Amino acid sequence: MNEEKLELARMKVDPFAFLKYVKIQEPGELVLDYELWPHLVEFYEALEVYQLIDVIKSKKVGMSWALAVHALRKIYTNPGWNVLEFSKGMVEAQELLAKSKIIYQNLPEWMKIYTLEPKSTERFGFKEISSKITAYPSTETAGVGETAGTVIHDESDFHEFYEINLGHTSATVADTKGGQLISVSTVDKTKPDSFFKNHWKAARDGKNGFKALFYGVFSRPERDEAFYQQKVKENEATPWVVEANYPRTVEEALSPLTATSCFNKDVLASLWENASEDHEIRNGFIHILCRPRGGTQYLAGVDVGEGLGQDYSALSIIGKYGLNAEVAAVIYINTLGTEEFAFDVDKLCRDYFNPPLVVDNIGVGRAVVDTLVRLGYPNLYYSDSEKKKAGYSLTKPKKRELVSKLVEKINNGSLITRFPPQIKELMEYQMINGYPEPTGRTHGDLVISLVLPMVVWDRVGSPLMAKAFVAGRQIW
Repeated sequence: MNEEKLELARMKVDPFAFLKYVKIQEPGELVLDYELWPHLVEFYEALEVYQLIDVIKSKKVGMSWALAVHALRKIYTNPGWNVLEFSKGMVEAQELLAKSKIIYQNLPEWMKIYTLEPKSTERFGFKEISSKITAYPSTETAGVGETAGTVIHDESDFHEFYEINLGHTSATVADTKGGQLISVSTVDKTKPDSFFKNHWKAARDGKNGFKALFYGVFSRPERDEAFYQQKVKENEATPWVVEANYPRTVEEALSPLTATSCFNKDVLASLWENASEDHEIRNGFIHILCRPRGGTQYLAGVDVGEGLGQDYSALSIIGKYGLNAEVAAVIYINTLGTEEFAFDVDKLCRDYFNPPLVVDNIGVGRAVVDTLVRLGYPNLYYSDSEKKKAGYSLTKPKKRELVSKLVEKINNGSLITRFPPQIKELMEYQMINGYPEPTGRTHGDLVISLVLPMVVWDRVGSPLMAKAFVAGRQIW
């Protein structure tokens, strides 16, 4: 066996035997020697040890090229090996696959021993040994039925169907001798409780069989504090970009909060820590966090969706006791029609001693208001003293004013909620061009159901003035 054949044999068992021949090439640039930064050495070593790997990373720390190298080496040294690469969309998946092609094209001529077949933007492989890489977008059925030795999920936190895809692909590699699954991503700050983040945390805590790795902004050798501060300066108007793309610590990466949050990030972190999944749930969508109790005064707000499986309809009932207030009950559903929703709102509010109820009467909210009037709800908010216009018109200027009041209550701790979806929406509420807006997939329906009670906040639960009497006469 000559030296070249010996070298090829070494590459199968030692990634660094392969890596010394790797060159990379970004679009519009010359071919470059591949730099093995310390964290990349660690990553390649981990690839040889662990079958299941989760990685949270900073932008531009070389992980895409490392995945491309790993995929190419697997199909180059293992006959019949199949690599599946999943990305957010097909374009992104094709870009990752293209990196493996570039690496192969820049190998020494003596290493180019195979016919490239298939050779498309979606598939790349070697005819003689029937091995290939296939690129997939994240869809519900992507990769179903495929058998693979290596599965790569790239930018997983941005995959619409990541949880479904991971279920399929985990089973795929489990059935393959030497199979391996690698999931790598920067973080999506709009999804604080995403499946990817929770899965990484479970891996870190040793609960799911995955190895958790983190490569932050300073993993790349030439980066220092000056580099980081320059990024902060460049993104002064959008500071969440730095926190998401260039995290210094894993805690920073996993933090669901940004510097532009409408609400204080430490307060929201405390709410998240104390959120309650363990509460009474009626009919699957009525959440009882605190039962009605005497001595507590209640107020409530309703934001109405169309009940077509998209926007949610939300009721929040807040209990005020002295100087403190807490969300006591929530209705949260997007499949009820306006009339059914109004019936449930009426019933639940009556259970809580008929609190003042403020309903947004713009659009479909009008139908809920009309039903509540017909039901004779006794404490419905009216926009005029003559009680001719039921409900409240939440215009843009009014919304800004009321959100400011809600921010004050949340930030000073005088109003708390333990309902996880509501806390998540508070986290996603951002100041965009000076105006409060939801940034997640929801439209902030649960936040608006807290905003509307601000209309009557000062009228409910106001402490009585102290009085003093002498011989039956009030002296102050």
